[in-house]
Order: sequence, then structure tokens, then C-alpha cells
Amino acid sequence: MPNQRQPSKPKTTEEILREIESTSDDTVPALSDHARTHTKGGGAIKSLLNFFVKIDPEDGEEVEPATGARVSDLVANEPAPQFSAPPKRDSSLAEKALEEIYREAGIGDSPCSADDLAKLMDNPAVANQPLSVKVIAVNLTLSAKGIGIDTPISDAVRRDRALEAYQKMLVEHASATEQRNISKIQQLTQDAEEYLKRKQAEMEALRGEIAEAKRQSMDFSQRREVEETRLAGLVSPFLEGKPNPVTIGNQGSDGNLD
Repeated sequence: MPNQRQPSKPKTTEEILREIESTSDDTVPALSDHARTHTKGGGAIKSLLNFFVKIDPEDGEEVEPATGARVSDLVANEPAPQFSAPPKRDSSLAEKALEEIYREAGIGDSPCSADDLAKLMDNPAVANQPLSVKVIAVNLTLSAKGIGIDTPISDAVRRDRALEAYQKMLVEHASATEQRNISKIQQLTQDAEEYLKRKQAEMEALRGEIAEAKRQSMDFSQRREVEETRLAGLVSPFLEGKPNPVTIGNQGSDGNLD
């Protein structure tokens, strides 16, 4: 009896494609007749890829998408999105929701958006399959709905252009804010310097007033001492041995002549 725990033999690419072909839901439709007729002589994946993107060009032949359009030209004729800087200070510009940015850029509903493409790639029917198989399944799903792969690619390009335009607005807004505020900062700096000069002059005047008051006190103290010495000498002969009531300098006296 074979060991039931033994891992099963990996599925071949042909088996995976047959399972995708047998799927009847909208996520992964059956292979088209055109794709089925090319599964011989070169492998299923190769033939299916050739159905969407020619991978076996003739000598000198340029490889192009099945739609014939170059990715860079998908939305080249559409005007670039424009964003205006807010008239007032807004601290939430960097946190604006991406969906709001896309909406302001005029990106409307798409038959298959970039987000829809992500859901198709994550579909459980192919979630565990190689990337090449996922690409084939998504292409077949879109083809069954009459949608080219250029539709979600165009949506992704439009979103990218919207993000670039929004970033450009932020850069220009930052530059304009810097230029406007630099002149104000310079004016405020000049005002502050002039204010400090005025206050420094006021403080110097106050210090000078203090110094002048102290000088006058010291000058008078010297004159006072000279005068008090003279007065003390005048009354000294008449005190009959009593203390001289006239003080000289800071010497104190009770003024009693008895």
C-alpha cells in the first residue's frame, strides 16, 4: 500500500492550464479557441503568452503588446493632472487619502482598475500558481470580458501621474512658502535687532543713572566730612571736656551736651 503521507507529484504546467481552462467562473475563464490551437509545438505557456505578447518575433521584428500600443503612449494624449496649493495653512497635505487625490485628479471609474487587477492576481483560483500562470489567467479573464490589459495599465499610469502632479504641487508650495516666509523672517530679524539696540541703549541709560547717583553720594560724603571737621573744631573749646556733639563722617552721636 503506498504511503498516504508521501507528497503528491507536482502538477505540470499542462495540468495547471487544463484546470484553469475548466474553470467556468468569472475569475478565470476557459481558454479561447485561439489559445487552444497554439498549445502544440512549443508548450502551453509559450503559446498562451504568444496569444497576448508576441515572444517569438521574426528576425528584426520588434516585440509589441497585443494591442499594438506602447505603454508610454497609453495616456499620452490626456492632459496632465493639476493640483492647486491650499489658500490657507494646511498641515494635513501629506496625509491626504490617495483615493481623494485620484478623485481630484479626475480619475473616474475604470472597466478594470489597477486595484481590480490586484484582486485578479490574488484570486484563490491562481493564488498559489507561478507568476507566469497568473499573468495568463488574468489576461484570459480580461479577454473574456472584452477588456485589454492596457485598461488596468492605463489606470495605473493615470494614478502615477496624479501622484507625481500632487508631489509637484507640494514641492512648489514648499518653495513658495519658503520664499514668502524668508522675507518675513528677514524683516522680523531686522526688527528684533533694532529692538535690542533700543533696549540696550535704555539699559545703558539706567546703568548710567545708577552710576551718577553713586558718584554724587560719594562726592557729597567728602564735602560733608570736611565741613563736619570744621564744625567740630569750632565747638570743641566750649565743651569743657564733654564729648563733641558734631559727628565727622559716619561717627554717631547722641547729641547730649550735659
